Amino acid sequence: MRQVPVVMAWLVNAFENSSEYSEYYLELQTGKHCFYAPMDFPEHEGKVKKMDSQPENFARLPKLEKDLDIKIKQDFIDTLDNPQLKELLAKALATDVDFRKALMEDDYEEARRQWYKYQNDRYAFFLKEWFKAKGLELVEVEAPGEMDPCSINR
Repeated sequence: MRQVPVVMAWLVNAFENSSEYSEYYLELQTGKHCFYAPMDFPEHEGKVKKMDSQPENFARLPKLEKDLDIKIKQDFIDTLDNPQLKELLAKALATDVDFRKALMEDDYEEARRQWYKYQNDRYAFFLKEWFKAKGLELVEVEAPGEMDPCSINR
C-alpha cells in the first residue's frame, strides 16, 4: 500500500468544508492539499483537469455527505450521559441546526470541546478508510512538503 504523508487536521478541515462547488486535492508525494473552485475561478478548471489526469500524483478528496454527518452527530448524542444535553442536540439534529451553534452557551463549553474532538476523530477515521480502499495509507506527519499549497500551481 502506498504511504502518503499528511497532516490529518488539515485534511479533516478540508473534508469538513467541502462543497459541491469546490474541490480539494491531495498531492500524493508530499501530502500537501490544495483547494480549487472552478465555478468561481475559471482558471482553476485547467488545473483540476491536469490533476484528474494524473491519478498517480493526485487524489481528489471525497465530499462530506449529509448521511455521514447525521450518523456522526447521532452517534455523539448516544455517547452523552446528560439528558438535557442529549435533548438539546437531538433537537438541533432534527431541525438541522449546527451542533456548534447549539453548544455556544458557556454552560456547554466542555461538551463543545468533546464534540469537536469526536467529530474530528470520526472524520479522520472516515478519510483513512476511504483512502485505504484506494490503496493509499495516510501517515500522520507534522508538516508535509513546502508551505506552497500544491506544486501544480508552479
